[in-house]
Amino acid sequence: MKDVRAVARDGATFWAATSGGLFAWNSARGEYTQFTNTEGLLSVDLTAITIDQTGTVWSGASSGVLHGYSPTDGHVRPILDIAQSTKTAKGITFLRAAGDTMLVGSDFGLSIFRLSTLEFGDTFEKFGTGTGGIRFVVPAAVLFDGNLWACITDGQTINRIAVASLSTPNLLPPESWTLEIVGSPGEIPQALEVFAGKLYAGTSAGLYVREGTNWSPVGQSALGGQSIVGLARGSSALGIATAAGALYTIDGTGVLRNTASGAPRSLSSVAIDLNGTPFAGSIGGGILQFEGGWVARTPNGPNSNQFINVAVDPDGVVWCAAGAVGNNGLYRYDGKEWKSFTSATSPLLNDNYYRVGIDCDGSAWLSSFGRGLVEVPFRTDRVDTNHVYYTNVGMVGLPNDPLFVVPSNVVCDSRGNRWASIINPTNRRTLVVRTGSGQWLTLPTIVNGTRISWLADTPVDKELAVDAFDNLWAIVREQALRGVMTLNNRGRIDSVAAFLVTSAHGLPSDDIRTIVVDRENDIWVGTDKGIGIILDPENPQRQGGIAAYKPLTGLVINAIAVDALNQKWVGTNEGVVLLSADGTQALANYTVQNTQGKLIDNDVKSIGVDQASGTIYFGTLVGLSSLTTTAAAPMAVFDEIKVYPNPYHVPSDRPLTIDGLVENSSLKILTSDGRLVRDLKTPGGRIGFWDGKDFEGRDVASGIYVIVAYSEDGSRTANGKVAVLRK
Repeated sequence: MKDVRAVARDGATFWAATSGGLFAWNSARGEYTQFTNTEGLLSVDLTAITIDQTGTVWSGASSGVLHGYSPTDGHVRPILDIAQSTKTAKGITFLRAAGDTMLVGSDFGLSIFRLSTLEFGDTFEKFGTGTGGIRFVVPAAVLFDGNLWACITDGQTINRIAVASLSTPNLLPPESWTLEIVGSPGEIPQALEVFAGKLYAGTSAGLYVREGTNWSPVGQSALGGQSIVGLARGSSALGIATAAGALYTIDGTGVLRNTASGAPRSLSSVAIDLNGTPFAGSIGGGILQFEGGWVARTPNGPNSNQFINVAVDPDGVVWCAAGAVGNNGLYRYDGKEWKSFTSATSPLLNDNYYRVGIDCDGSAWLSSFGRGLVEVPFRTDRVDTNHVYYTNVGMVGLPNDPLFVVPSNVVCDSRGNRWASIINPTNRRTLVVRTGSGQWLTLPTIVNGTRISWLADTPVDKELAVDAFDNLWAIVREQALRGVMTLNNRGRIDSVAAFLVTSAHGLPSDDIRTIVVDRENDIWVGTDKGIGIILDPENPQRQGGIAAYKPLTGLVINAIAVDALNQKWVGTNEGVVLLSADGTQALANYTVQNTQGKLIDNDVKSIGVDQASGTIYFGTLVGLSSLTTTAAAPMAVFDEIKVYPNPYHVPSDRPLTIDGLVENSSLKILTSDGRLVRDLKTPGGRIGFWDGKDFEGRDVASGIYVIVAYSEDGSRTANGKVAVLRK
């Protein structure tokens, strides 16, 4: 939400349309309210905003979705006409509410939207004689002096202001519009506003006012050559924002004043408060206010929308890596607040982290693109020199830059060893290990007699894995040797000869994207053409030892994660698939479409699992989504089982939930006098269910029922009660 594309004001509240959704900042109270897909937005990549006469906040998205948010009832109403149209480019470029009319600019023209009926009227795509075959983008429009004025550009040579009289019965024919040049022919008109009875236009090279039938420059000495990105009308002043980071005002007598300059971020838009003070929307800095110095107003959130890699520690803290480019660092979420880490917050850090993993003791390991590894000890959020591992522990980087060290994810074995690989090191010692005693070693890797340099590559999710026998597994991307290798080392660090498993042995492809070991010690291998499951880790090359998951054959597998019930969450370029523990069934499929935008993007790059709560996190390049599931880790011992809802009404479209179970519990449902009504096997985790029916499939009678939960061997039990009310 730091990237503010447009800003509008209603009283003391400023509303911002951002690349991560909508936020409101109350300038009087200093409070923020955020709106994302959780609150009902179907798209969070917002590009335009306006507020109508009823106080409804309208935002437009790059996807063409319109949202109307009513602060009085808290409801978000999506309008999908443009998003569902057949247009190839349908992004919304600006919105302006005027009475019952809202002007909607887009990548293909200008549309009229009636607020009272929530319906679109005419859409104008052709402006001026001879322009019928040209697609125009409309970045601004306004009603003034009985005319409809619109900035139009074809992105090349036609940059004009189109004007049409509102008295003309039909504005659809191109000849209904007259085209005017503002400034020089190369200047692109970008903003329009009416103030003090005059029409102003901001272009890519200055500000102009319409006088009679001509456009005259305003403040040439100050604004000449400057790109005007925003105009906003206040009661006493016109606010002006330039892309270069300056704010100006014009008062009712036409006097131009520079109110602020040197903004730390590029400006995108402007709003003006009741006192005539301009506030700017910025790219990367939220809403910027000048109070003797620039102050950024932005709600708490991650440092960027990129979540190339996601991991969850035992306390449920979510760690996220932004990627190998962009200088966005990494961020963590503790359930209440986001904290971002960059070189600005910690000089020991590199700004490009593309992997984050949680090891056996809960520590977070951060893999940088170029500067080695950082360990953040469990239950801390600080980085110190004792936990930065780079050339100081013997790591060697690329042949053309030995200081550029690119490590894989970090994995641990039961002996306390932490393993990582180095991409294409100069010394060709591709494996690095910190032993249980704290000693760092680098090792070569030999596959089929060849000493390899490429154990992994940056597009993959998890490059290394350790199985239940402490064998190390890794992706191999050597030119002549591609596939999955295992050291078959059983925790030893003196083994460098590896077995290579390829498509010749049954994998769907040799282009490996991820490796995951499940709770049954099967090795799940995601490729660019589906999933292969290595069923015998001790003898991975044997004939018939690899099972292919047929329904996903051909799909690009970006990520695989295993939950507490051993179910597999599979991230693809086309959404998420939930597989049963043995991989024989697809239990669910999640996409942007069937979740109404709750899954923020179909191209899921990484998946993190909070084993304790059952929450699943899906990382994409445009944001992070989470899904609450019942796949929570079982309790170690019975403490108190919780039963809800209580009372439970039957029949019901959702089952009764029994929470607080140990692993592989069973349930007995008894009447208050001890008669057995139902015997159930739970999914295996912390949570079980009862549908309110007896052995015969009939809804039980109203009454008090006792729920007895018992462990697999029957040695541990716990009880609960529920009141059942039959409708």
